[in-house]
Amino acid sequence: MRLRGLLGATALCTALPCIAPAESGARIHQVRPGESLWTIARLTVGDPTLWPALYLANRDQIKDPALVYPGQQLAVPEIDPEERGSLRREAEALTSR
Repeated sequence: MRLRGLLGATALCTALPCIAPAESGARIHQVRPGESLWTIARLTVGDPTLWPALYLANRDQIKDPALVYPGQQLAVPEIDPEERGSLRREAEALTSR
C-alpha cells in the first residue's frame, strides 16, 4: 500500500476526528522490517483498513503514513466502534487515488 504523499495525510488529519496519542500504559507495537501501517493495523486491531487510527495516534513520529521504520515504537489506540466506519472510508479514499 502506498499513499499519494503528504497531501493525503493532511486530508486525513482534517477529515477524521482527532485520535489522541495513547496514554502511558497503552499498548505499544515495535515496528519490524517489512511492516506498514496496514499490516500493523491487521496485527494489532484485527482490521487493516483501520490503519488511519495508527497514523493519527502517532503523527508526532510518522510524517508520511506510507513510511514506518523498524524499531519505531507506535502506540496502538483504542478505537471507538462508531469511528470504525469513517476510518475505513478514509483509508479507502486515500488508497484508491
